[in-house]
Amino acid sequence: MFNKVLIAEDLGWNTTTMRQYLEDRGASTVDLCQYCDDAYLKFLAANKNGEPYDLIIADLSFDQDHRDEKLKDGEELIEAIRQHDGNVPVIVFSMEERLQRVHKLFENNNINAYVHKSRKSMEDLITALQHISKGEIFLSSQIDAALDKRKSMDIDDYDINLLKLVSQGHSNREISDYLSGENITPSSVSSIEKRLNKLRIQFKAKNATHLVAVAKDMGLI
Repeated sequence: MFNKVLIAEDLGWNTTTMRQYLEDRGASTVDLCQYCDDAYLKFLAANKNGEPYDLIIADLSFDQDHRDEKLKDGEELIEAIRQHDGNVPVIVFSMEERLQRVHKLFENNNINAYVHKSRKSMEDLITALQHISKGEIFLSSQIDAALDKRKSMDIDDYDINLLKLVSQGHSNREISDYLSGENITPSSVSSIEKRLNKLRIQFKAKNATHLVAVAKDMGLI
């Protein structure tokens, strides 16, 4: 299925089981790295030697310790890898549940699968490998369902941006000034008020504070 695999994971969540599964199915090399910088150097060295990896599995969160790391998390690692190789399959293996971040990973970083760490994560990982080998993408069921719910609610990136700004405590006037400065439309105070009112109705939120709480519960911000 895959011959040479790089796994970036600092806490060893099922890495032994992952390695065994991949080796049982023909992988000759499965390299494990606990630091993103180390994983990136291995990736570069493999490409330089003409023996590139044909699968990357990366967590998003890495605990910081005494080492001064250039790449702080899995997202930065994937971004760095994508600057050199836009085609190598990438599986994100993480507990991250913020839908906006998951959406960004697929849209901006061209990942091939998102496996949510859970009791059935190894089962999902095996399914993800099967999908990727056939050129398909894969999302763990709970993330896929949440993203579908987001789509059904007609929420776009503009709405997410508004919710983030509200959660940071900005007034509608301050949000208007920010959007105008970034050439994002609509940016008028009245347009912002109408959009936030629409979101409050959609989320059945009583006020701005409740709206932000609901959005966080849904993993939108």
